[in-house]
Amino acid sequence: MTSRWFEQPFCEAFPVAHLMRAAFPQCWLRIHALPESKRYAETDAERETVLDRYSRFGTALLGERAPCVVIQSRFNGSARSDALMPGKVWAPIHRVVEDGDEVWDSWMTHTTWDAAALRSLLLAISDDQEAHLAFLSELTECVFIPYDGGADGFSFDSSLLRRLSEAFGPWRSSHPRGL
Repeated sequence: MTSRWFEQPFCEAFPVAHLMRAAFPQCWLRIHALPESKRYAETDAERETVLDRYSRFGTALLGERAPCVVIQSRFNGSARSDALMPGKVWAPIHRVVEDGDEVWDSWMTHTTWDAAALRSLLLAISDDQEAHLAFLSELTECVFIPYDGGADGFSFDSSLLRRLSEAFGPWRSSHPRGL
């Protein structure tokens, strides 16, 4: 896949969300997965809220049933997990070095963005059973990175980020930096 995220200077932080946010704040937007910044769902109704928010925000960034690259990253030699996306063929991509000696290894595979089909994976992410997965749209170059407590979105399109900020305003933080 060809994307600016794989080129300099973006590849120095991509696909690690906290590094991307720090290096390219102009490309970033965050939503919370639950009201009042609650981190973990405790009921089925809250899990459905998390899935709805992941689905709506992810679709707004990536596109309905968009072809995507899903990227899994692991810190300092930790093993990649195949459990939640069995049968996928993963290809290694570049390494990201953090603070001079910490290394993030990443692998990618292709998928279609479909929150319903990815339900188990998204729930595992929301429960902190899985982490450091990024979805990169092959159509828009937008990136959706869900985590336990919310999701980060990245786009090179500042007008899209403004529209999403308004559309998802109630799900955003009141913190001045959007955290």
